[in-house]
Amino acid sequence: MNQEIERKIIFLRSQLDEADMFLGCPAREEDIVALGSRTKIEFSENVPDQYVAFLKSYDGLVSSGIFIYSSRPHKFLDSDGFSHSFVEQNVMARDLGFMRKFLIFGESDQDEYVFDIIRKKYQVRDKQAFDNVFEEFDTFDGLLHFMVDLIGERL
Repeated sequence: MNQEIERKIIFLRSQLDEADMFLGCPAREEDIVALGSRTKIEFSENVPDQYVAFLKSYDGLVSSGIFIYSSRPHKFLDSDGFSHSFVEQNVMARDLGFMRKFLIFGESDQDEYVFDIIRKKYQVRDKQAFDNVFEEFDTFDGLLHFMVDLIGERL
């Protein structure tokens, strides 16, 4: 994972307690393999290497209303809730036919963080008016940087 992003996540962790920030433990190798297999079977796509690198450091992140999906559901401490997992969230989204052109890596109250399969771009899209693209990146790390910065702005 990009060192600048890693430093920002570590800083956020130092500022927020467990109740304010879920930061998943590193994904297990079997979780990464299962994620890759399920993604290929369900969506005919590969999991981006930079997303895998993030998961190998932190298997999901939730803070300030921003969710970065994990390889599998993780139970939150002191709660009945679970982290949102990549495959399950994408399967649900594909109930809407147009979503088959996207992979979703996370969300917030206002945005969806996606990969546009046709255009080969990572994007921040409006959750309500999905055609509105607010930001666009060539890499998953660019999108991840945006999400982590947004958490920092919301502190």
